[in-house]
Amino acid sequence: MTFNRNAYLQPSELCDFDTSRQINQKVLELTAGCTTRQSRFEKIFAFVKELPYGFEDWDLKASDILKKGWGMCSGKTNLLVAMLRSAGIPARYRVYRIKADSTLWSQMGRANSLPVRLEELGDERDHVDCEVWIEHWIVSDPGRDSAMEKGILKLGGDLKRHVITDEKGREKYLRLAVIDQWARQRQSRRAFRRGRTDAFTEINRQLDQLRKFGSTI
Repeated sequence: MTFNRNAYLQPSELCDFDTSRQINQKVLELTAGCTTRQSRFEKIFAFVKELPYGFEDWDLKASDILKKGWGMCSGKTNLLVAMLRSAGIPARYRVYRIKADSTLWSQMGRANSLPVRLEELGDERDHVDCEVWIEHWIVSDPGRDSAMEKGILKLGGDLKRHVITDEKGREKYLRLAVIDQWARQRQSRRAFRRGRTDAFTEINRQLDQLRKFGSTI
């Protein structure tokens, strides 16, 4: 398969590895001693995946996610793409719609004012993950950290992403070399317009509780 490899190695305003010393230093640290593209990918992916998942805005820079040490699916994927490109590995964004995890949100919504606020998210979600080129395109989803996954499973939840299909049953994916425009448009449509900082804080507190729950015997 031929493709414009260079298009998937470029920085952007949000994918800012070209101006972030911290991203490039972390990539060098993680990939020290790696001799293959596959091994470099695995080290970088493992690092980004284990950053805690948390609710935030859609249009943050990759360097912001690395500095904070946590992020949402879009932010963690953007950091993953930035780090892979810094390592010379072509990567792109994959955007699609998924069904809400009803088990997870119903459990989280039992505390405080979350039941009403979570209704604002709807039954479907936008989701962003990554495709990386290693002889062919490989799907790579860094969204949930392992501690969160353990908590979901302990609650009886499902780790599978249930993709929304069209009227013909087809899954539809938007593949992007640059996510900046999409992320800003999505940010303009985001839920929790009123008091979202407080909403994020409470949801993320519940996610931390979910991780602790997953770690108990």
